[in-house]
Amino acid sequence: MRTLVTLLLLPSLAFAQAGAPPFIPVNMMKVEATPLSSTVNAVGALIAEDSVMLRPEIDGRIARLRFSEGQPVKKGAVLVELDAAEQRARVAAVRADLTLAETRFKRSEELVAQNFISRQALDEARANLDILRARLRQEQVALDKTVIRAPFDGVVGLRQVSVGAYVGKGSDLVRLDALSTLKLEVPVPETFLSRVRIGQPITLTVDALPGQTFSGRVHAVDPVVDPVSRNVRVRARIANPSGALKPGMFVRASADLGGKTRAVVLPEQVIVTRPDGNYVFAVVDGKAALRKVVLGKREPGRVEIVSGVTEGETVVLDGQIKLRPGVPVVTPEQAAQMMKKQQAGKPR
Repeated sequence: MRTLVTLLLLPSLAFAQAGAPPFIPVNMMKVEATPLSSTVNAVGALIAEDSVMLRPEIDGRIARLRFSEGQPVKKGAVLVELDAAEQRARVAAVRADLTLAETRFKRSEELVAQNFISRQALDEARANLDILRARLRQEQVALDKTVIRAPFDGVVGLRQVSVGAYVGKGSDLVRLDALSTLKLEVPVPETFLSRVRIGQPITLTVDALPGQTFSGRVHAVDPVVDPVSRNVRVRARIANPSGALKPGMFVRASADLGGKTRAVVLPEQVIVTRPDGNYVFAVVDGKAALRKVVLGKREPGRVEIVSGVTEGETVVLDGQIKLRPGVPVVTPEQAAQMMKKQQAGKPR
């Protein structure tokens, strides 16, 4: 698959004494295209399709809990009731004021028609009527907020309160999670972004459920690439009709991205990492040449080279720390020949 050439180079001092340029001992290998799996693997944790911690929007005392922990509930089901006696009294009071205001407004209309009162008095009666109608709506909304309902179909978690407890608005009551469909978010290297598509199937295995496999499909790709990791977040949906999968479970996902089947793949030790990118030392005309490369898929011990070196070139396998661009290198045969010539040229 690869031709590995070990360069056993003579010490630079010996060549320098013979008038030859110095050489740096390194190992090299010839670059060849090799089969590359188009499957990308990633790990992540499952999250619920929808998840919310239910919290009251008003202060109040818990009057009733109408759910059982860990049980499924339907959208719109009443889960928690706050004591609403005071709020119902406020609604009744405003409604009584509104009834009186409506009667006064009708009478004012009759008196204006008979020119017994001014138009201004009628306008004031109308404004008072509108104010009371708005107050009634406001108090009714507050009354409705004493009843907390499920915003979607899901499974309730463990309750955080008990009946009789006084809670302020924003206090945690109980979590609700939609578990019929779960989501998985995994990082994918940006080099694969062009081959990730919506609807792409994925396969999952879960450590907590050995021997079982699950399937899902990609449904969203983050439009922003992380500038540090150079990864893009990909989110998939996984059907969970049996409820075997739970949010937070650790999963291993794989997807066949298709595309190329052969690529330039080099050992990871070839890569020279610098603050401004990744490099390799290529051998050009017997000298070391620093090349910036773009990395692709990683596999255990090796990495795909998207650009920077091509098939047929030779790269330095190790010893890069001693290299500088332009330093000459030789093959083992050339080194042996130079040694023979050096020995032959010495006076006896």
